[in-house]
Amino acid sequence: MPFDIRSDAFTAAIPADSKLEEIAGNFGFTEGPIWHPSEHWLMFSDIQESHQYKWSEGEGLRVFRTPSNQANGNFFDRAGRVISCEHAASQLVRHEHDGKLVVPLATHYTGKELNSPNDVICDSKGRIWFTDPSFGRIREDLGILRDQELPYQGVFRLNPDGTLALVADDFQQPNGLCLSADESRLFVNDSWGGHIREMDVTEDGRLTNARVWADVTGEGEGVPDGMKTTTEGHILCNGPGGVHLFDADATCLGVILTPQKSTNFCFGGPAFRTLFITASTSVYRIETALTGLAMF
Repeated sequence: MPFDIRSDAFTAAIPADSKLEEIAGNFGFTEGPIWHPSEHWLMFSDIQESHQYKWSEGEGLRVFRTPSNQANGNFFDRAGRVISCEHAASQLVRHEHDGKLVVPLATHYTGKELNSPNDVICDSKGRIWFTDPSFGRIREDLGILRDQELPYQGVFRLNPDGTLALVADDFQQPNGLCLSADESRLFVNDSWGGHIREMDVTEDGRLTNARVWADVTGEGEGVPDGMKTTTEGHILCNGPGGVHLFDADATCLGVILTPQKSTNFCFGGPAFRTLFITASTSVYRIETALTGLAMF
C-alpha cells in the first residue's frame, strides 16, 4: 500500500484499496493544481518549463498558457476566473477569456516588488490571500535569480477594492495556505520551519492569536507545501514522503506516499473526493472517502 498509516482513522479517510495512478508525466516541476467544479477539468503549472496545462478525462492534456512567467499556485476567484502566482514576474495575476488576457492584481507593496508569490486562495467575501516566499528569486529552476526588495517573506490579503495588506511577516518561507470551512481560521505552513501555523481571522480580515498548529514530520523527500481543508474538518499538507492527513485536532493520521516529491494537490472529480497530486515531473490521482471544498 502507498501509505504510512499512523492511526486506524486513516483508512476511514483513505480506503486501503485506493491506488495512486499517474495521469500525466514528463514535466519539469509540477505545482498548483485546481479543479473546475462544473466543467470538470484540472489545471496545473509546470514552473520549470513556464507552462500551465489543462487536463480532463475526455480531452486529455492541453496547454492553457505559455509562457506563464513560471507560474506556481493557482485558484479560482468567486467568478470562476483563474488566479495565478507568477515567480518570474513577482506578481499575482487574473486570467480573462480562458487565459488569453492576463491582468496583474498585485505587483508591489510599499513601493517594492513582491518576492515571488507562491500559493493563493480566495474567500467567500472575494478577498484573495497569498504567500510570498523568496523561492522564485533564489532557485534558478523556479524563477530568476535576483535580489529581494522586501525585507521579509510575507502573507498578504488583497481586498476586493484592490488594496493590498500585509497580514504576517514573521515566516521563514510561507508556502501553502487554506481557510477552515467556516473561514474563521487561516492555516499557513512554513516550508523552512517545518510546521503549520493557525491564526484567527477577524471580520475585517486581520489575523490574530497566531500559534503553531502542527509539525509536519516524516521520512522521505519533501517539505510543507500545498494545503487543503475538507468538509469533515481534516487538513491535508504536503510534507516528507507525500501528502500528510491531519484530523481536526492536529493529529497526523498518516501519509499518502508518492513516488516523487509531492508539491501540491487539490480535490476534484464529480463528488470532490478524488485527490489530484502534483509531484515533481508527474501528476497523480487517488480516490478518497474525504470531501474537498469547491473553490467557487
